[in-house]
Amino acid sequence: MRLKHNAPARAVSLMVVVAMFLSLFFTALPQANAAARGAWAPNTAYAVNDTVTYSGGTYTCLQAHTSLTGWEPANVPALWKSGSTTTPTPTPAPTTPPATNGVILYANINYGGNAVTLGVGNYGLSQLNAAGIPNDWMSSLKVPNGWTVEVYADDNFGGTKWTYTASSSWVGDSVNDKMSSVKIYTGSPNPSVTRPSEVPSQIWTYAMNVDNKFGKGGDFALLLSAVIKKESSFGAGLPGSPSAGDGLMQVEPNTRNAYLSQFSAKFGRTYNHSSEQDQVALGGLILDEKIVRFGNIYNGLLHYNGGDNWYPGATDSYGRPILADQYANAVYATYKGYGGNN
Repeated sequence: MRLKHNAPARAVSLMVVVAMFLSLFFTALPQANAAARGAWAPNTAYAVNDTVTYSGGTYTCLQAHTSLTGWEPANVPALWKSGSTTTPTPTPAPTTPPATNGVILYANINYGGNAVTLGVGNYGLSQLNAAGIPNDWMSSLKVPNGWTVEVYADDNFGGTKWTYTASSSWVGDSVNDKMSSVKIYTGSPNPSVTRPSEVPSQIWTYAMNVDNKFGKGGDFALLLSAVIKKESSFGAGLPGSPSAGDGLMQVEPNTRNAYLSQFSAKFGRTYNHSSEQDQVALGGLILDEKIVRFGNIYNGLLHYNGGDNWYPGATDSYGRPILADQYANAVYATYKGYGGNN
């Protein structure tokens, strides 16, 4: 009978030993939300108590965030603590995790309202959102000496571009709350070409945006400007024009419709018939294809105007000569006069 009485006592003792073992075992385990993440990297989500290595040191995350260039652990003590000690009760994350060196963008004029600091890098709309910047935002900015900021009206560095190399307490009506992507880098821009004096600034902006999309280094912008001059006198010749062509570059309806899917694939948006930027972009898409297909700029101009099957002496359906050679001569001369290199 004593054996029966001692069995529960032995069971209790065994349970105590097991409980003590499990307590010690789980106490030794790292916290569930902590992880060794290896080398620090930008555009990466980090949780509180994650550890990373950077420049030979180890750092522990103090506040959950998505990293950006300029927020390296050594630069942002508000986000990272040197060493691997965990922090069981992290302080709340600030609205704007600061970078110690960068461009400061403000919601209001005169450097007022919510402010976000960004380091060197290219920020599409999703990256801006991750940094706490909504679409169509920014009324003033502070730019460190020697830095350059390129503000774009559209996501993925499209649309109108405005460049800043100094601070501005008011960006003006044309830029205010228009930012959808931004590039930030050190040094000043060194364009390979400059705007020809007769080309209106907005036309040059459209042409340069298309040039940047094709990676032409500015020379394509000179060619597009020469085409726009010939086709529409930079837009001044559009009122009363008998042509059914589209705007600045006078792309005819049938041609335009044939290229709509290519336009969407290249520029990531549906073609807008009323947008001057899209008119130049579509014309640039077609012209670039002709240049590639027919071997050089001059031949590309011949077939941009005369069609793929043009030949000297070709006529239209009414028997009228198609003077694509005269067109190409005029545009090419203007392009070379602008400083074109090809």
